[in-house]
Amino acid sequence: MVQVLQKITFMEIDLSHREFDYEGNDLKISIRMVPEPYQMPDGAIVDVIGDINLYSAQAITDLVDHLIKSEKLKVFLNLFDVNYIDSSGLGAFISSQIKLKKNGGFLRLFAPSKSVGYVLTLTKLGNFLQIHDDFPAAMDSYNQS
Repeated sequence: MVQVLQKITFMEIDLSHREFDYEGNDLKISIRMVPEPYQMPDGAIVDVIGDINLYSAQAITDLVDHLIKSEKLKVFLNLFDVNYIDSSGLGAFISSQIKLKKNGGFLRLFAPSKSVGYVLTLTKLGNFLQIHDDFPAAMDSYNQS
């Protein structure tokens, strides 16, 4: 049985609010603005919970497209509660990084779970994507660039 993830529309998200929750079959996404001490009005923290797979990876790319349209170009992706990722999820990260970079932004991954960290290490995506242990480390990498 093939499960189809319905097209996700993020147009109704008002990013001036502190949070948005999306819940799909395998995935939950929350968007937060970067906390005040960091002074980054064009940044967003995206908390991802669940599995990033063939059925849910499109939610990540749709979200990044919306963030770009909303001029949130510095995206920090929290992977602490991601249990599983497949090649579709990795492709979503790569395409998101490319889109953000073309628009003057970036994608930073932080706090990957053990299983996701293993996949990221195995695929050597650390050479293309910046992966950090936690949010402060991801912010430090931005401040040093």
